[in-house]
Amino acid sequence: MEIKITRDQKTHWPSILILIVLAIGIVFFLGISFVMSLLSVVQLFDDSGTAADNMIVAFSAGSEFILLLICAWFVFQKTSGNESAERPGNFPFASWQLLVIPLIVLVSISFGGVITYAANKYLSWFFLPLATLFVILPPIFLYVGLGSNGIGIGPRWRTWGTIGLGLTISPALMIALELFILIFALLVVAVFLSFQPGKLQEYQFFFQQLNRQTDQDAALEMVAPYLSDPRVIAAIFGYIALIVPLIEEMLKPLAVWLFARSIAKPSQGFVLGMLSGGAFAVIESLNASADGSESWPVVVGVRAGTSLLHIVLTGLMGHAIVGAFQEKRIGRLFATYFSVVAIHGIWNACAIAAGLSANGEALGRPEWMAAFLPASLCGLGVLGIGIFTVLIASNRKIHTLAKATPVPVSLPVEDKE
Repeated sequence: MEIKITRDQKTHWPSILILIVLAIGIVFFLGISFVMSLLSVVQLFDDSGTAADNMIVAFSAGSEFILLLICAWFVFQKTSGNESAERPGNFPFASWQLLVIPLIVLVSISFGGVITYAANKYLSWFFLPLATLFVILPPIFLYVGLGSNGIGIGPRWRTWGTIGLGLTISPALMIALELFILIFALLVVAVFLSFQPGKLQEYQFFFQQLNRQTDQDAALEMVAPYLSDPRVIAAIFGYIALIVPLIEEMLKPLAVWLFARSIAKPSQGFVLGMLSGGAFAVIESLNASADGSESWPVVVGVRAGTSLLHIVLTGLMGHAIVGAFQEKRIGRLFATYFSVVAIHGIWNACAIAAGLSANGEALGRPEWMAAFLPASLCGLGVLGIGIFTVLIASNRKIHTLAKATPVPVSLPVEDKE
């Protein structure tokens, strides 16, 4: 059955509201890209050492600006009543991507690694921003393509609206909530210290000295006794490995929550969830990759793995959310949510342990490197392989269920897989 949209239909408020959000995001990312580009050019000639970092941020914001422009165009088609907005689609995927995309990533990391090793600020400023995009973006495209291969997504405007919301309001809400909880925790600590004047004065003096410190190694030496304190470590793990996953796994599939009643079946929720996770991965990975130092290859390589985590877990949540709304499977939704939170939490815990262990000598705990670093790296590797397996298995299971379940004739064409 062909869907036709006429101009005399009622105003489509969901697309209008999404378009407003996207417009704000477009202005924001364009401004960030422009400002950081200018700042980077200035720093390139004043020997500040952060010109490449800021140019990476500028390129990242520029890429997000372009993505939002594309999203806005397709959503605008729905707002203006264009029938093309309702055309169904599939995420593009071809077998050649399995060879070409890893090759692009490998060449880009190798090339960027040579540039950082050369320690030439002009080469880093010119080449690293583009190399960062080639390392971060193609794997996200590949992961979503593998998971959605052969599965219908639904109307084009909703698909691009989902990506747009994943680039804008979803991460904004996460950051706001995470900061609120962090500030609240710091206020609780401050109240607690107010009953111990001696401790409060000690910490005030410490932060005053730390603010005056300009040498990074000396600053790390100052904070080492605190970072190696078991109570501080427990707080760090509790926040990053528990609080952050609870927030992110609830809000990453924000668009799926909003569209859940109109999404035909859980398989479409799975794809839209992956797109939401992919959009979030673009924001997080590009921003976290703004490092023009010799650690750049490691940073971008790790971010490529973390993108897989976000895409798969959010896809599972998208499937469960639509299943809860369309098939009343509430229990599966809760089980999925706590499962993905646990996986995300374990991933974050391994990453924290690896980071602390790698800096164990600087923190006065050289034994951490031998005791915890191998285990944490192995944990990340096992999780990465397991999550990739889940991605492939989920796609196959959806196809198996689709073949076993006949599709009602009355369903719209765009809802068929």
